[in-house]
Amino acid sequence: MPKWLVRLKGERFDLEDFPKLFCSPEVRIIEENDSFYLESSEFNFLTEAEDVRERGRILIKLINGVAKYNRSNFQGISDDVIILEKDDGKRKNYIFLGGKAIIRTKVRGKLTVLHHDGLEKSKIQTSTSDFEYLLKKAQKYKVVADALNFYKDDTWINFYKVYEIIGDDLNGKHKIIENNWATNSNVSRFTQTAQSRAILGDSGRHASKKYIPPVKPMTIVEAKILIKSILSKWISSKT
Repeated sequence: MPKWLVRLKGERFDLEDFPKLFCSPEVRIIEENDSFYLESSEFNFLTEAEDVRERGRILIKLINGVAKYNRSNFQGISDDVIILEKDDGKRKNYIFLGGKAIIRTKVRGKLTVLHHDGLEKSKIQTSTSDFEYLLKKAQKYKVVADALNFYKDDTWINFYKVYEIIGDDLNGKHKIIENNWATNSNVSRFTQTAQSRAILGDSGRHASKKYIPPVKPMTIVEAKILIKSILSKWISSKT
């Protein structure tokens, strides 16, 4: 049957290990001639390139969140060209300009999947199961997908949004402390620092002077460590 592919755009450093890390029917990344493509069983019953692009972007958003959670130096990927490969090997390339797809067609052989040689690289710090585990949780729970999406950007506002999403999901931020996922002092340092314009300037959540900074403000590195720890424990609590 015809097959849809989404060509991915991003740094090779970020993409080159994905064929080993994302290899389920729902989210599969392959490499062909130095380009990387997203395949998904969710594309099987779609007939329009616009629909494939829309669904592909949802999956790419999940991939970005999962990858950033596992790799702090991950830069992010996006969609490039939508491709329909027919049974006879002919391909139609859908390039979107100004919201409309322009079709370019060429004849090619069957898609060849090229896997990496499996050599260990210093930047690989997580296994396939780590990525698949997070991806499945993000697909099952929208709140997890939302939290991972905000976590991928290292800003105080985004870290605070992750904190708020978790608190709302628990029916109260106090549950984070009650569950022993963080200490009251660390949470207080985080929230007070995040809300303080005196400490963070325009990066703070509020401009009002009533938000008093903590005696020992938290650094952005400390905030990231704290939020990732809370995020990890919260995700693990979901069955």
